[in-house]
Amino acid sequence: MTRFLLALTLVLCATTAFAQPDGDFRRWREEARREAQEARRQGQDARDRARRDWDDWSSRHHREGVHLRILRDYQLDAGATANEPVVVLGGSATINGHATDDVVVIGGRLRLGPTAVVDGDVFTAGHDADIDPAAQVKGKIDQALIDVPNIGNFGWGRFHVPPGIWSFASLGAMSMRLGMVLTISILLTVIAPGPIRSMAGRASSAARAGFLGFLVEVLFVPGLLIVAIALVISVVGIPLLAAIPFVIAGGALVWIAGFASVAVSLGARLRGSSGDQTSVPFLDLLTGFLAITAVTIVAHFAALTPGVLGPFSWMLHTTGLVIEYVAWTIGLGAALSTLFAGRRVAAPPPLPA
Repeated sequence: MTRFLLALTLVLCATTAFAQPDGDFRRWREEARREAQEARRQGQDARDRARRDWDDWSSRHHREGVHLRILRDYQLDAGATANEPVVVLGGSATINGHATDDVVVIGGRLRLGPTAVVDGDVFTAGHDADIDPAAQVKGKIDQALIDVPNIGNFGWGRFHVPPGIWSFASLGAMSMRLGMVLTISILLTVIAPGPIRSMAGRASSAARAGFLGFLVEVLFVPGLLIVAIALVISVVGIPLLAAIPFVIAGGALVWIAGFASVAVSLGARLRGSSGDQTSVPFLDLLTGFLAITAVTIVAHFAALTPGVLGPFSWMLHTTGLVIEYVAWTIGLGAALSTLFAGRRVAAPPPLPA
C-alpha cells in the first residue's frame, strides 16, 4: 500500500511539472500572436497613411510634363490653367490664364495680360517682357536683353562702328596687296631682267597671250583636281601630293612675273619703246604698274571722300578690278608662252650640199 501511494504521488508530481510548462507555452504563443497582429495592423496603418499622403501630394502637384514650344508661339487663354512649366524657344508667349509654375521665353516676346497669374518665376531673354499692371507674378522677374547687330550703321549694341572704318580697312588691304605684288615684281625684274623682257615682248601680243591666260585660268583648278585624284588612285603617287603646294607657289610666282612683264611692256609703250628692247625695265615696271592700278587706287580714296566721287566709288572699284584682271590674264599667257618656247628643242641645221 505504501508503495502504491508513493507511485501515485510521483505520477501526480510529474503531471503537475509537465502541465506547468505547457500552460506557459500557450500564454507565450498567444502573446506572440497578439504582438504580430498589432505589428501587422501598425504596418497597414503606415502604408495607408503613406498612400493618403502620396494621393494628397499628387492632387496638389499634378503635372503633365512641360509646355515646350520651339520656333512656335504659345498662348494660355483666360480661365485656362497650366500646371506645368511653360518654356518657349524662338517664339512668343501670351499668358492670360493661370500658370502654376515658371514661365521661360528665350528669343521671343512675353506678354502677360490683365488676367494672367503666374505662381512661379518669369524669365525672358532677347526682348523686354510686356507685363500688364493688373497681371500677378508671385515669383521673380528676370530679363536678359540681347543686342542684335545694327545693319544700318554696322554697330553692335551700344558700340557703334563708324561706316567709314570699312573704307579705311579696304584701303589698307589694297595697299598691302599691291605693295606685296610690287615688291616681288621689282625683285624679279632686278634678278632676272632677261626673262622679264622676253615675257614683255610676248605680252605685246595681248590677244594671243590673253586667250592663253584665260584658258589656263579656266582649266587650272579642274586640272589640279584631276592630277590629285590620279595620284591618289595610283597609290604610288600619293607621296607626290605633298608637292602640290609647292607647285601652286611656283605657279603664283610665275603669274606675278607675267604681271610684271605686262607692266614693263605698258611702261615701255608709254615711253615709245617696246618691252623686249627696253634698257630701263625697272623704270618701265614702276610706270606700267602705276598705270594698271591707278583706277583701283583712286576708287579706294574716293570711297573716303563724301564728295562727288563717293557715290560712284563702286563703279571705279569695278573698273579697276577689270583692268587688273586683264593685266593678270595677259601676263599669265605671256609667262607660259615664254616658258614653253624656251623649252623647245632647236631644229638641227640643214646638211651641206
